[in-house]
Parts: sequence; structure tokens; C-alpha cells
Amino acid sequence: MANASCTGILRGAAEILRPPRRIPVADAVEQGMIVYGTNEPWKRSRTPYMVAPMNALANRQLEGVIFVGPSRSGKSAALVEGFLYYATTCDPGDFHIIHMTQATAQHYSRTRIESLNRLSPAMRERLSPYANDDNVYAKRYRNGMNLTIGWPSITQLSSFDFRYVALTDYDRYPEDVGHEGDVYTPARKRTQTFMSAGRVLVESSPGKVLNDAKWQPRNAHEGPPCNGIFALYNQGDRQRWYWPCPECREYFTAAPSPEAFTTVDGHACLICPQCGSALEARHKPAMNQAGVWLADGQTISAEGVISGDPPPSSLASYWLTGPAAAYQGWDSLLQRYQHAYATLERTGDEKPLQALITTDYGTAYRPRHLHITRDSRLLASRAEEGEKRTIPPGVYFLTAAVDVQKDRFVVQVMGWGIGGERWLIDRYNLRWSRRLGGNGEPEPIDPARQLPDWAILFDQVTCKPYPFADDPAQGLIPVLTAVDSGGKAGVTERAYDFWRMARARGLGQRVMLIKGDSKNSGPRLSKTYPDSSGRADRKADARGEIPVWLLNTLILKDSLAADLERKEPGPGYIHFPNWLGPWFYDELTAETRGVKGWENLSNDRNEAFDLCVYNHAAALLLRFEGIHWEKPPAWADPKRAAVGIALIGDGEPAPVPPNPPAAKPKAPASRNAGGWGL
Repeated sequence: MANASCTGILRGAAEILRPPRRIPVADAVEQGMIVYGTNEPWKRSRTPYMVAPMNALANRQLEGVIFVGPSRSGKSAALVEGFLYYATTCDPGDFHIIHMTQATAQHYSRTRIESLNRLSPAMRERLSPYANDDNVYAKRYRNGMNLTIGWPSITQLSSFDFRYVALTDYDRYPEDVGHEGDVYTPARKRTQTFMSAGRVLVESSPGKVLNDAKWQPRNAHEGPPCNGIFALYNQGDRQRWYWPCPECREYFTAAPSPEAFTTVDGHACLICPQCGSALEARHKPAMNQAGVWLADGQTISAEGVISGDPPPSSLASYWLTGPAAAYQGWDSLLQRYQHAYATLERTGDEKPLQALITTDYGTAYRPRHLHITRDSRLLASRAEEGEKRTIPPGVYFLTAAVDVQKDRFVVQVMGWGIGGERWLIDRYNLRWSRRLGGNGEPEPIDPARQLPDWAILFDQVTCKPYPFADDPAQGLIPVLTAVDSGGKAGVTERAYDFWRMARARGLGQRVMLIKGDSKNSGPRLSKTYPDSSGRADRKADARGEIPVWLLNTLILKDSLAADLERKEPGPGYIHFPNWLGPWFYDELTAETRGVKGWENLSNDRNEAFDLCVYNHAAALLLRFEGIHWEKPPAWADPKRAAVGIALIGDGEPAPVPPNPPAAKPKAPASRNAGGWGL
């Protein structure tokens, strides 16, 4: 058995006894840290805006460093791995990294930390030679320093002291960990034992939503009033990255907005807010090289002279926006915004745009509904003249929607045109059944108990014709009718039976049963097949053969509210006829959008709002967004789908025009996830 030499033992102990190297963090990192994924040394010339935040990590007058920045800015490599590299090679101390989840912490350890330890010579030399000192979540170095990698949990943040704590992707953490609040507060506690030597790093791209509709920044340094990383940033000295315009030489900070750009010869150019010049992307590297960080209250002249004092704070906080990110091209930023906005306009889904604004532009996202002022009188004032209950020019097809109330059916018919432009064609109540009472008078409709009452929907809604305004002898019937299947006890079972009747009459493709998704977590429209057979807790009789479409009403109502805000006719605009009373517009604005969703706080009637959503669901099932309007399918072509109004007798169903597209067949295995992801 080989014996250890005194020389080897002394060399190993020397690393423990070595005094700290008092050099700037960026200098130490540039001397030998290999960047993950590139296998090349870190260079400040690539991301010059990272130098000041990195060096602040060694400032004993600070308790922490906060960095808000977009993706592809190099923040993780420079700050988290750079911080670890500096601590290990220059000023050792127990180091704790917290990632988003246990799974991401494991992946981070096995990829980026493993790469740092093996490819960077200084790290590799200091790594403990013992196998049990190199685990996924814990690593030990020859200088006695311990590295642990964890995730947000009470056990990870309690009972342990660390000299250094790094919180990465902070805005993806839970806002409340173990009912004890945010992660930053206990993380800061873990370093306080080391007093001025302890340090907390927090870095993240924004991920929280701005829910204050009225907030406007007082200056360029004030961050949005959000939870998460921006809340910490606002507690610090609020530094922004300023760079000089190559035309006027004045310094400015790039706004985190697509409005900061213009297009010249098909390429994105940044607009200088000082002189209005359109700056080409080729200037970006030189502008970054000349850039400086300024705290709130500081200014800089064209000659580079900084004036003013930063606010007193124990936190150095930095906010970098997307235009300055080294690995993010301006063409890509603008093009991706245009694509995300087009998706929003076409589908009403804000998620792609939200992800782009937060992760690529580097700011908080203000939901679209917060920009909307919903005033019933304003909507009523734009009502248009027209023949009552007729189809105006521009309508290609009709949909109908039925809201089931205690003693009536409430019906709304919409006409659809190019790009989702739509017209309200009809709105009425069906109150009287065809059942006669003892006095020979019709009985009130009873949707919960009387299945025969539902049959009135066939001729009074599903096959009810509406004449063209310019050709009253011809007209259209609704292509698809959306019927609410929820409500008072008994309604769901009757709705299922109604769909069976529609199928038996050959109208199954013209009726869709709908239900609001209580979780609002899925796509706009998803197909399900409820199956209550053999379950004592379900009163509705369904054996898995009836399609019920779940609606994400949060997305659909957000989209509707945005469409109601449109000022000019065109795609998405909604036309209202002047024969509707004020009651209709009161229903249309009865709900208000809060943080948790749409609420009817006054419990006012809101059928108009809901029925607009149901009609939108019907149009989605028809895949209206993919129609080639120059050559529409037969069911969406008013010439081919027209029926003769004069040939239809009272109470007699209209001839059925071409069918809408058939839904996808039922999936035999999983009935909770079939259908289209709309």
C-alpha cells in the first residue's frame, strides 16, 4: 500500500491556508473560467455590461446583488458560474445555489456545474479527489469549501449558514415557500452569520405579471411594481445600462419595448430617443463597449461625465433590457414580437407575447385587458343602423349560442366575416314551450325537467333562417349552435339527451355542447367525453359517447374584451345593431377582470358577454381562423350555403345547407384529452 508523501500533504493543505486573492471578480473569471456550451474562456468584451455586477459581488459594503435581464444576455455564465469560480479560486466560502425545482437543479449540476469543474483548470485542480465529495447536489473542494445545489423549500433554507447564496431564475420560484413567504428573505438570513463577508446574488429574467393598470414609471430607473425580481430591484440602487448614440453621442438606455425599434430596408433599427436616428445593428457591439451603468439619480453627459449620487442601499440592483443583450439580434427581437402579436390577434392567446416581453425584452408583462376601459354607454354609442334581424354585407356564415336559464333559453346569433369581423344578427329569449296547460295556454319552458322543451331549439335556433339585407328572398341558417350544458340540477342530463335527439335528426354536426373549464388551464377549446356510468356521484346520464367542449373562458373573455376595444371596423371588430336596448350593453360589461379572472361582482345579468364567448367557441370549432376567404368552403360561402326564405313555412325547419367540418373521431383510450387544442 502506497504511503502519502509529506510534500503532497503540504500541497493539499496549502490551498486551505492560502489568503484570499483581492482582485476584481471579472478579472479572476477572465483569467481562466471556461463558459459552458462554448468551451472557450469568458471574455468581458462579449458581455461588457456584466463587469460591474460581477465586481459588485466582492463589495463588502453590499449585502446582495440583484440582476434583472433578458435571456441570451450571458447573465447565468457571468454571475452564477462566475461568482462560483471567483469564490472557489479567490475567496473560498460555503456556497449554495438554488434553482427552480429539484429536476432543474439536478440538470444544472450535471451540465453547467460539471462543465465548470472539469473544463476550467483552476476549478479542476481544486476539486476534491475523493469520489464521495463529488455528488449531484453537493461538491467539496480542496480548500475546504462546500458547494450545495438545491431548490426552493423550507429544508433548503433553514438551519444552515452559507457565506454565498445564489438564486437563479428567481421569478420561476413559488411566491410562497412553505407558507413562510419568498425565498430571498431566508436566503439573506443564511449569509448574515458571515456579516460583511456574506453575499446574496439574485438573477432572473422577469416572469411576474404587472396587474396595475394605471402604473407609469416616474423615470427610466423605476421597475414595474411586481412581485419577484422587480420587487428586489426596486429596493436597490436601480441601475440601468446607458450607451452612447453613434450619431449624436448622447447616452440613453434602451426601452424594453418593440416601440424602441423601427424598420429600415427590412431590418430592425434602434431609435435614439435623443436625436431620432435609426441605429443599425452593426453599431450594437461598439455601443455596448462604451456603455456604463447609472444608478437612479445619476446622469451622464455626451463627454461621459457622470453626475449625481446613487440612492443609499445595501443592494446593488441592475436592470438590462433586451436590445442590449449580446446574444439577441434586433431583427429577431422585432420579428418574434410581430409573430407573437399576430398570434394574439388571431387566437386571443396572450401567452406567446407574454413570454416574449418577459424573457426577450426583459420587462414585466401588462395583460392586455388592463388597457381596456369597458363602458356600456361607449359601446352603445357605436351601434349601427340596419334592417332588424337581417344579414348585412360582409357576413360569410352564422353561428348561434344558447344560454340555459331556469325558465328560458337565451339565444344570440352572430355573423362572421373576414378575419373574425362579426355582426350581432339576433338576440331573443325562448320562454314558452309547446306544452299546453289546463287552460290551453302554453306552459313556461322548463329546461331542467322537460326534455320536449329542448326540441324547440331545432326550428327556433339551429335551423332558423335569416334573410340577406340586400336579397330578402335568400338567407342563411346557423352553421353551428353552441349550447351550454351546465346550470340547474337536471340541465346537464337534458342537454345530453338533446344532443342525442340532434344526432338522431341528422343535426349532430350542427350542435355542440359546451361547458366552462373551471381551472381555465387548458387551450381555448378542448374536446371531452364525460362518462358518468357506474358513478353514484354523477346525476347526468352519460356513457362516454357525447362530446362536450370545455372552454377556457379566461382566454376567450380576454380576447372578447380586447375585440370590444377595437375602434375601427375590420378583423376582430364587433358590429352591433341600433335596435338593441341599453340592457344589452349593460350585460356586455357586467363582468370585470381581476387578477384571478373575470368576475360578476354586482351579480348583474351577463348573458350578452357569455353568449359572445359561446359564439366564438362555435367559430373556433369551425376553424374559422384558417379559412381562405377568397375561396371559402361551401358552408362558409353565402352564395352556396343560401336557403330560400319564402319556401320555409312557419315552424318548419329550413333546408340544411352544406355541413360544417366534422370533428375528429373520439379517442378510445383517453376521453379527457381528445379533440383539437384550440
